[in-house]
Amino acid sequence: MATMQRTMEQAMDREGEDMEDGQACPMPTQDITLNLKNRAKAITSAAYGPENPKLPNSAFWAKKADQWDVSTDDAKQSLCGNCAAFNVSDGIKQCIAEGIGMEADPWGTIELADLGYCEIFDFKCAASRTCDAWVVGGPNTGEQEGEDEEGEYEEGE
Repeated sequence: MATMQRTMEQAMDREGEDMEDGQACPMPTQDITLNLKNRAKAITSAAYGPENPKLPNSAFWAKKADQWDVSTDDAKQSLCGNCAAFNVSDGIKQCIAEGIGMEADPWGTIELADLGYCEIFDFKCAASRTCDAWVVGGPNTGEQEGEDEEGEYEEGE
């Protein structure tokens, strides 16, 4: 357990990754390199995956089920899309779209990948994946305390 706590503390180390004063969007939504760095932390320290959720990924789900002491079917129900740390507020989706850029189809990409923002590991996250840090009670739709009426992302959340 102590090892898992140290690993989670390392994954949560955000030195140099905080938003700059006056920015409305988390930096990983705007900087692909930082986003990939943070996603890599989630992969190595919290087994973020599976890589391609459209495949059966039997070994991945069996390992999750074993770790959580649940059936494989139950493990498959604990996804980023229903994690309390998965932010899918309108404001964060706007940030993700701005970061993708208008040269592409950002809203199509967000919809196709069912993207949100992982507030534990600070990266753009696909709803169909999971990790060891999964928390019941999500997603965060922006209707919780601390969001303004338009659902915009507020610094410090």
